[in-house]
Amino acid sequence: MNSVVSAIHESIRPSAPRVREGAFPVEVTPWWGGPPATVEARWRLSGVDDAPVVAVLGGLSSNRQADGSQGWWSAQIGPGRALDTNELAVLGIDFLGERPSGWRGVDVRDQAQLLGGVLDGLGIDRLQAVVGASYGGAVALAFAERQAQRCGRALVLSAAHRPDPMATALRCLQRRWLEQAAGGDGRAEATSLARALAMTTYRSAADFRHRFDAPAVHDGGRWRFPVEDYLLARGRDFARRFDAARYHVLSESMDLCRIDPGLLEVDLRLLAVVEDRLVPLEQVRELARATRARLSVVESRYGHDAFLAEHGLVEAWLQQQLQDEGRMRGPSGPN
Repeated sequence: MNSVVSAIHESIRPSAPRVREGAFPVEVTPWWGGPPATVEARWRLSGVDDAPVVAVLGGLSSNRQADGSQGWWSAQIGPGRALDTNELAVLGIDFLGERPSGWRGVDVRDQAQLLGGVLDGLGIDRLQAVVGASYGGAVALAFAERQAQRCGRALVLSAAHRPDPMATALRCLQRRWLEQAAGGDGRAEATSLARALAMTTYRSAADFRHRFDAPAVHDGGRWRFPVEDYLLARGRDFARRFDAARYHVLSESMDLCRIDPGLLEVDLRLLAVVEDRLVPLEQVRELARATRARLSVVESRYGHDAFLAEHGLVEAWLQQQLQDEGRMRGPSGPN
């Protein structure tokens, strides 16, 4: 890859944090073998100059824009919010979604290298915290494992050190759909169906009962069910904005994740949801016991998506973890 010249765009508005975006070339040595590759690392930094920096990493479909009206976590980032951009600088990155030539796969540790390269490019020696949810939580754990000296604190929501076999089973089926349609006209439909299946794991059974327990409608010679319409609509929307190949790489990356809890020496805080079907509570408890991290357990009908949908609950948890100056290393939280 040719050297990428960082293009920095700045916008300054009265009473608003400064926003910078750009890209750096970052060399990544793959965890699963293969030649080092120089990749383009795209980033976004929002907040106050010379303020403590917090990196924020989201799910498979997230990107560097976590803040702002189009941000995937705008409920938590901005002036006066949990991640207050009047007091902090919030860093987001685009995950590596392509497998460079000669690589066997993309690991969460490769994503952690990417984050480290962005920090180098920006001249940031150390993060006040790395905050990760879902796939981003696994990347945050990998960053804490490999670059602990650059991580003041790791706040991990709805993620664990390894994937649950049932979640892997469902993702394997999704990837098989994508593989069968590779290079053909059905790629968008395969992506749509794969995402529709994934949607069944993001919310709880109680949420589906609350929203979709209505009679079927006979239309066009077949019966249509409310939950079917929802799943297919979400799948089609995802397929319009997300490439099938990228989806395959990141899905596989989640299933390759194996973080060694014994190497996690940072100040680790965990948030788990009782109803999470994708990252079961017992798995997060296992991580908490192995690392003696502080575990917070909450209930939510939103299940795995609670980190996106439970605005007040997540805001309170983030504020507590960031404001607490103690090194909360001790017995794990609620059982």
